[in-house]
Amino acid sequence: MKKIVLLPLSLILLLSFCQNEASKNTDDKKTEAPAKQDSSDKTAEKIANITTPASNAFDIKSFDVKNSFNATASVLAGVKNTAGSLTNFLDSSAWKENASFIDSSWARLERARLGKMRTWRDKEITGINQNEKTLFYPFSGPDFLTAYTFFPNVEKYVMLGLEPIGKLPEIAKMKKKDAEVYVSCFKTSLADIFNKSYFITQYMGRDLQNQKVNGTLPILSFFIKRTGNEIADIKYVVKLNKDSIIEVPYDYKDKKNQPFGVRIDIVSNGQPKSIYYFRYDVSNAKFNDTTVFLKYLNKMQSPVATYVKSASYLLHNDFMSNMRKFILAKSDDVVEDDTGIPFKYFIEKNDWVTKVYGEYQKPVKKL
Repeated sequence: MKKIVLLPLSLILLLSFCQNEASKNTDDKKTEAPAKQDSSDKTAEKIANITTPASNAFDIKSFDVKNSFNATASVLAGVKNTAGSLTNFLDSSAWKENASFIDSSWARLERARLGKMRTWRDKEITGINQNEKTLFYPFSGPDFLTAYTFFPNVEKYVMLGLEPIGKLPEIAKMKKKDAEVYVSCFKTSLADIFNKSYFITQYMGRDLQNQKVNGTLPILSFFIKRTGNEIADIKYVVKLNKDSIIEVPYDYKDKKNQPFGVRIDIVSNGQPKSIYYFRYDVSNAKFNDTTVFLKYLNKMQSPVATYVKSASYLLHNDFMSNMRKFILAKSDDVVEDDTGIPFKYFIEKNDWVTKVYGEYQKPVKKL
């Protein structure tokens, strides 16, 4: 039997538990048709090379805690003991100020939110953490913090957003003034998640420009470190033509085929895990049966839990019906607030058990 739990916006959660069945894949009568779909069902181009999201775990035996990726993330997070060759930079004025800001902000976040989230998680969604292999988090931006706090035991995290991917800062090459500017911009980019528990896309687009923090990768790496994990490796994900998705090294430099995703391998409590973030528009025109990315996501390792929060009610719209149907078909569990899939799509099936938490508050005003 399937289960849904709906919480108020003040808590921002809806939980659904289900088994992945073909019967969940019914169409909404008002759903847009996939763009240019052939009537003779010639939608599936031959897939020459599609990797599976995190299909191959990295060899944890080769993990060096002081590798360059982990060292850079350590400086961003103010964690000295794993900064390796960059340790001395944590004693500079800019990075010392950054560490002080992070420590105080994190302590406040722990008191106000994270502790309460873990308490609720352990009481209400223990089964998901014990049973699911993959967490799918559309409209996430770089919010690995919430994903990991609620779902620390899954093996793979697949996150989607519109924010750019970017690169880690080259801290060793920064002059004093460069470091001061970077730290100031870095703190600004974290303001919403510290104060509101979510990122605002239009602000992130402003804050994550090349001359500033340069994409979601620094933010993701920061959260990985502050949640007690270590980075083992980083690769980019590239879409070639219309039929291939491959992983490439971090130093990949092909200007023709720019990365649209990143894979971060981490060590979490001694276990290898992988985090994927993709910059991708999942409205129907670009996410349908003719697109290689949908085929790619269908290869996510089951069982899959989906998590949606602060999603601007996108999944209420017909132009997002393909993503809505994908979630219902692919997910074994769904955890979301009311900005995710409308409640009616769960209850009309008669195979979801529902549970509602808290008091409903009217939606916030659109930005």
